[in-house]
Amino acid sequence: MQLVILCGGLGTRLKSISGNLPKGLLPFNKKPFMDYLLAEVNKFSPSSLHFCLGYKSDLYLKYISNLKISCNVTFSIEEESNLLGTGGAIKNAISYLNENFILQYGDSILKIDYSKFFSYHLSTNNPMTMSVMASNLGDEKPNSYCFYENENLCCIYNKKEIPQNANYIDYGAIAFQKKLFDQFPKNKFDLSELQTSLSLNKKASFFNVNTPYIEIGNSSSYSKANSILD
Repeated sequence: MQLVILCGGLGTRLKSISGNLPKGLLPFNKKPFMDYLLAEVNKFSPSSLHFCLGYKSDLYLKYISNLKISCNVTFSIEEESNLLGTGGAIKNAISYLNENFILQYGDSILKIDYSKFFSYHLSTNNPMTMSVMASNLGDEKPNSYCFYENENLCCIYNKKEIPQNANYIDYGAIAFQKKLFDQFPKNKFDLSELQTSLSLNKKASFFNVNTPYIEIGNSSSYSKANSILD
């Protein structure tokens, strides 16, 4: 089970707090946020970790060089002057990716059973599996309309045109088949473009999670995380 972590964004919504530090390296009780993220991931013994880097990659490289974990660790780097978007970052890392992998963002600690999630993805044979959570369990606005059909969870995800009856939140862990990115024609794009297309064309599976995540995407969620992490 390979985990790919997106860490290359500019983090503009948190600039007033982060200054020159990337979000994933912001300290919480004298430990970088990434320490907490990896502690959660390591409970499920991933076979490898890959970091997609861009903004302040030199700071992440220093952090990665000091990691004391047993699995294989690799990284890919985008130019800060030409960031490729969340989807382009994955294409940029294509040579490091397993045939199936889990993607997540570097500013979120997910309370998901990664092993069950990955096994479910493999069992469906769909090119993508998204994790989702009922909107009443979190603070964010719902961005997906999900319903059960023949005992399977089905969703319509559209980040740009959110369904009026949206009732679920994109939880943040996404499992992909590598061939999706081999075949995608663009080199610079937002991952949501691919997610929406697969969702609307019924080529995606969905995995329900019932435990809220911790994220530091903005000043409000940063303050909340600061009160939780120890």
